[in-house]
Amino acid sequence: MAENAQPHALNHQGEHFSVVGPLNIQRSPQGQALIFQAGDSEQGRELGAATADVVFTHAASIEQGQAFYRDIKGRAARLGRDPEQLLVMPGAEIHVGDTDDHAREIERHYHEVDHSFELALKEFGRNFGWHDFRQYDLDAPFPQQSLEAARSSFFTAAKRIADQAQEKGFTLRQAVEFGRQLRPGAFVGSAEAVARKMADWFVARAVDGFNIYIGHPSQFKRFTQEVVPLLQERGVYRTAYEGTTLRESLGLGIPGFGRTA
Repeated sequence: MAENAQPHALNHQGEHFSVVGPLNIQRSPQGQALIFQAGDSEQGRELGAATADVVFTHAASIEQGQAFYRDIKGRAARLGRDPEQLLVMPGAEIHVGDTDDHAREIERHYHEVDHSFELALKEFGRNFGWHDFRQYDLDAPFPQQSLEAARSSFFTAAKRIADQAQEKGFTLRQAVEFGRQLRPGAFVGSAEAVARKMADWFVARAVDGFNIYIGHPSQFKRFTQEVVPLLQERGVYRTAYEGTTLRESLGLGIPGFGRTA
């Protein structure tokens, strides 16, 4: 804003809201808040490609990661966006051990500790708009009517669960038990193995970065003290932050003004 410019009342009156304005705070140094999007449906991918700065996803293998990466970047390009200004950051659950076998033991231990049936039942409704499944008979057929609660939530994931339960004839108890089974993660092993896998995914253009999940302080310590230095040695992890905002740290420009760095 020019030095002599005066803010004027907006006096906007629209279909959905009315605003007198102006807002009496200065603009964020990021220019515009970052938009993070998660959702793997067709509509979700289109929304992410059109509007998001960062897309969260999940990929069980490097090949799945590459396929999603190509798809979402291609959609962004078709919509007239710079694909490099849309980052793909899948979730990665990290477990670090002295050896690969030791890391798998740690993974199994924490899975059992953190995923009891009672807790799994409480959290089962997350994809269904936090629908409370505790109201149902556990040994009755899976309540397909619960899918309606997911219309404004993680519908793709909820429908996959409901369809699977119907196909396999699951009771609610069986569906919860199936959901809480340990599915070995891709980033579990010694520090060297975890660093190598993460670097491989990055170099292979399956990710732009990771949305890291580390559930216990001891594992966070091992990751930061053992894995991060190895990633830095490989040249795929920064050693300093040049900017002061999250947008700058991610190398994203303010929309309409190009890159920040």
